Amino acid sequence: MRLFYSLALVALAALASCGNGNGTASHQQPSQSTADSTSQATPAKPRIADTITIAMNGDMMLGSLKPNRLLPEGDGKDLLRDSREITRRADVACGNLEGVLADDGTTRKAPGPLSFSFMMPTRYVNHLVDAGYDFMGIANNHIYDFWDAGTQSTIKTLREAGIGVAGTKDCESSIKEINGVKYGFCAFGHEDYSLKTQDTATVKRIITGLRPQCDILIVCFHGGAEGTNCRHVPHGKEYFHGMDRGDVRQFAHLSIDCGADIVYGHGPHVPRGMELYNDHLIAYSLGNFCTLGMSTAAQTGYAPLLVARLDGNGKFVDGKIHSFIQGHRTGPRRDASNLVPKDIRALTIDDFKDNKLDIADDGTIKPKK
Repeated sequence: MRLFYSLALVALAALASCGNGNGTASHQQPSQSTADSTSQATPAKPRIADTITIAMNGDMMLGSLKPNRLLPEGDGKDLLRDSREITRRADVACGNLEGVLADDGTTRKAPGPLSFSFMMPTRYVNHLVDAGYDFMGIANNHIYDFWDAGTQSTIKTLREAGIGVAGTKDCESSIKEINGVKYGFCAFGHEDYSLKTQDTATVKRIITGLRPQCDILIVCFHGGAEGTNCRHVPHGKEYFHGMDRGDVRQFAHLSIDCGADIVYGHGPHVPRGMELYNDHLIAYSLGNFCTLGMSTAAQTGYAPLLVARLDGNGKFVDGKIHSFIQGHRTGPRRDASNLVPKDIRALTIDDFKDNKLDIADDGTIKPKK
């Protein structure tokens, strides 16, 4: 699909940048004239001329140099072999990078059974480029594993590869123009060194500031408790090992109320249900996707790849949950039995009593009529 942005000249090249003064993204509040114009009774003109597709997945950790060396066979060239045609084919593809891209450094974490640090070699960014990823969220509990140096190496490596990045206080958002459509992307987590879902004022500022600068606005978040006993989306805040992991329902609804077109989550390491809120799709957790060496027992091995189609105003049209399952030391592999969408459908029915989505056995998603 090739789209044309009717309000501006098509750029000669797609640029990805952090919203920290180094690129096109800034965070000024919309002007009064903008707010007035959007409040008119007449229907708004579609922002884009056609539908677009967005591919989204959860946590990605492609292999680690330190503190324990764990690299994939073939230096990772086949990790994404089963999924990359889907992410390449989408108009835009997004994921969550669960660790840093760096070639050296010292972990800030003390050794212990619950201490995990992940350092992917910087050359592994080529696997993301080859698979067609356009944005990576880094608002998660592993982006600071190797102190600020690891975080800055990750941002630099992604940006130099042309991948938009967002999720830290000095890299709040990213805008990238693809085939004439401007995509805005921001990410939130639950740690003090990331942008936090719990910081309502900052969430509002970033999303409302980004909204008038792009055609399609994508929000991702790392939130919720972890593990196979945390598959359901509760009401209210979640805690894990005593840490506040946010109120994910409140955050997702606020994001859409502020202007997000689609919201997807990760963090629990398992899939969760989905919701259609004011005609916009929320995926509360896409779980793990390509997490080499992490647990793949039961639903932690489920690796959904969600592709959503949005209309010219960013509202959900339809989509599909592509079903993948990870082995212990492999990337996502196709699941012909479609266990993943069946699981997400059951969770959706259980957790959202006014469910407005139909999810078929093959993963096809449509709004209920």
